[in-house]
Amino acid sequence: MATSQNSVRYASADDVLLALDKDPDEVNEQLRNRAQQRAEAATEKWINRTGRPFHPVQIGNPDEPRTWEIHDSQDAETWDPVRVMLDNRRILPLDPDEGDSLEVRTGRDDWDDITDGEGQEWVLDYRDRRLLLYRRRLNLVPFDDPNTRFVRICYRYGPLGEDVEITADDVVESVPADVTGAVAAKAAMRLVLDDELKRSMSDDGQLTDRSTKRSAFKEKWESTTAEYTGFSSL
Repeated sequence: MATSQNSVRYASADDVLLALDKDPDEVNEQLRNRAQQRAEAATEKWINRTGRPFHPVQIGNPDEPRTWEIHDSQDAETWDPVRVMLDNRRILPLDPDEGDSLEVRTGRDDWDDITDGEGQEWVLDYRDRRLLLYRRRLNLVPFDDPNTRFVRICYRYGPLGEDVEITADDVVESVPADVTGAVAAKAAMRLVLDDELKRSMSDDGQLTDRSTKRSAFKEKWESTTAEYTGFSSL
């Protein structure tokens, strides 16, 4: 995917401006740019807060194995499958063409790529993140614990089994409406407190009670993130 992960937004600049009761066609370029920047930041906060992205999110840089997700094991020397719980749910099927990779450590700093061994060397529950590896390791090298750094993986997670629609402007149009509203509210919550921007735009009475406005935005953000994570932080 050519789209930069950091530039993807779940709400457009217009969504943020409308949340502020501003006509997108009448604001200056400075405010529009800041609305877009806040939407990008709010999208990142949504993903970190809920663990529920609506576009493919890459875990690990395919060209930098040291950035990959690494897991230890308790079963490397037994005949039982090694069981690993990955850090994220809704994992997309591993695809080497997309930069995905699964490797098992065979020595102190040696790794064996088994990405193509699905069904024979490993199986993964893509929705619930349970990974089983049919590999074992013997402690043949002094001071090398076979259970340590047993497996490393670079993968994508996000909209499992769902179509993703991203505009040329990096806005994910396939995001549910309530998520768009929450991300726009989070972005607007930051803008409504921006004194520099408030001075740069005319006060039409819509932003006079900034604390009330901010409280409404915060409530929308908190309630929606709670719904998607299954608990409330209020």
